[in-house]
Amino acid sequence: MKNTAKIAFGTLGLLAFAATACTPGTGSEATPTGAVEEDGLPPLGADGQAPSENLSLEEAAPFLEAQGYLPAEGDLNGYEIGYMPDDVEGTPYDLDYTALAAAEGQVVPDLHEVERSWLADTIQVDHLVDDFGEVLPEREAVAVSSLYVSVMRRDDFTDIDTYHELMGTEMEAEFHDSPARELPDGNGHYNGSTAIFSPESGVVVRVDYVDDAYWAEMDESDDLTAEGDPEEVLRIVEGITPA
Repeated sequence: MKNTAKIAFGTLGLLAFAATACTPGTGSEATPTGAVEEDGLPPLGADGQAPSENLSLEEAAPFLEAQGYLPAEGDLNGYEIGYMPDDVEGTPYDLDYTALAAAEGQVVPDLHEVERSWLADTIQVDHLVDDFGEVLPEREAVAVSSLYVSVMRRDDFTDIDTYHELMGTEMEAEFHDSPARELPDGNGHYNGSTAIFSPESGVVVRVDYVDDAYWAEMDESDDLTAEGDPEEVLRIVEGITPA
């Protein structure tokens, strides 16, 4: 699995590829802009993949905004990110899952979650495809980052154990790629790609660090496991402090 498909890491989002359930695939190469059908929509790729186009971050802005992404300003839901690995590049964008759910008319739980990621200057934008293989005018940006930091606030998150109990999560599922280690201060756990911890009552922070080396290691694995970089993840965690 290459780091070429967006993964939504938010607790309110689904852990899934950016392509929706009605999309049979996401093309890795942009569809030529001159290839259009009578209705003005580009055709499916020769391999049946959804047509896509690489746009600048500015050109992709309307699609990103429609999906809830906005340029990051200031702190992340009350926290600062003091350390980032050298390979994390791009423009920081925030995705407020709670605000997005409210805007889409969904039932919004008593949880305020905001996720920050760092987007490249070029964004892949795909057309959606329906169950019959028809290309739709609706399009979706594939927003990929090697680092995701999510700050979740809920009054009854008294500690990390309460978080797991209330959210119905299990350690084996959260740390599926390699065994979890306890953080030095005992307020959560981490491995080479993920950290979940409670820096204070009512707050839980999740870190996902999946760089190219991680994906290469995952690709070479027969059982979808990867050691990642636990030391780097720990440095990221230690640099996250209240604003």
